[in-house]
Amino acid sequence: MSSAPSDMIEGNREKRELVLVVDDDEGLRTALGIGLKRDGYQIQLAGDGQEASRLMAQYRFDLVLLDIRLPGTMGGLDLLHEIRRNHSPLNLPVIIVSGSGDADIIVTALRDGANDYVVKPFDTGTVRARVRTQITLKGLKDINDHFLRTASHDLKKPIMLMLDVAQQLRLELKPDKPVSADDLSALDLLTDTARYMQQIISELVDVGAMRAGRVRLRITPTDFGALVRQAVAHNTGYGHNKGIEIGLRFASGIPHIEADELRILQILDNLIGNAIKFSPPDTAIVISTWTSGGTITCEVSDQGPGLSEEDIGKLFQPYAALSNKPTGKEQSTGLGLAICKELIALHGGTIGARNNPGRGATFWIRIPANPSPGTGATAVPAG
Repeated sequence: MSSAPSDMIEGNREKRELVLVVDDDEGLRTALGIGLKRDGYQIQLAGDGQEASRLMAQYRFDLVLLDIRLPGTMGGLDLLHEIRRNHSPLNLPVIIVSGSGDADIIVTALRDGANDYVVKPFDTGTVRARVRTQITLKGLKDINDHFLRTASHDLKKPIMLMLDVAQQLRLELKPDKPVSADDLSALDLLTDTARYMQQIISELVDVGAMRAGRVRLRITPTDFGALVRQAVAHNTGYGHNKGIEIGLRFASGIPHIEADELRILQILDNLIGNAIKFSPPDTAIVISTWTSGGTITCEVSDQGPGLSEEDIGKLFQPYAALSNKPTGKEQSTGLGLAICKELIALHGGTIGARNNPGRGATFWIRIPANPSPGTGATAVPAG
């Protein structure tokens, strides 16, 4: 295959949480910034309260690491008070950095809304661990907030619809009355609505488990090619109903991998299902699979509208609202691609997307290949 175009996005290279480090000691804030960058965070540095306040007006931070003693007219407590006027401790955690003789100030800061504190001199590893803890707690809070919003809207509406349909069927269906086309249509609506609710609950549970680090893979020798065929079979009826043809292009000798079969199938199902969901009727989807350089690549190419620049920048973020809408009035939780990104990363792989040269988009995954003994599998891209 040719190299990827410039409009490709790789899901594992997205922006991470943004941390503001506020300290008048340039060497210390630089060292903290370097350590936190190694942990995968984005960093902004400020040497005083005024500079930090300006940065907070520009950016949406996920955590502030704040020296309590700052030069100028805005000290650390002043900045803390400003932060708490606009952000709760759950929405924007603040970790106070203080000197060893600042016990009273630490108590005041905690009373005024600081989430945690560290005392100088400190080990940067300890600070990074405390940052990670607060970021994790904030992430769980965000999941909880989204779950409550979902429960009050996305789940309440389909439940009401299911109850209405069930009550109508109860009135319509009699033991001696044949089932009409309208009744069958109502039963289909009831089934589809229940499946959507099941998807919402399953994806929310997955996201919560991932944020809490509770996802455990069941790794076994896995026939990757068989999983691709199984995912296609799962989605064939869906594609047929929209007049969408699904084609397969396999290189020869796709090796087995060490993977969690159900999770890889979940990823493939999501990518193929999304391609169908956003493709116009009477188009085609092609799934191509090959090995190269110890890696298996699987691509799902559609003939849909493609991806805007704005959408490309947020594809794999949880709850992302994209400009493209499903072509068959299907519903979407906005979590599927974010879950795929996490699951493929747990397998040591990557996920990404790009626009096709002519029409549509291609979503791809790459995962390390682990050939079974004696397969001797080598492959070239399918033409």
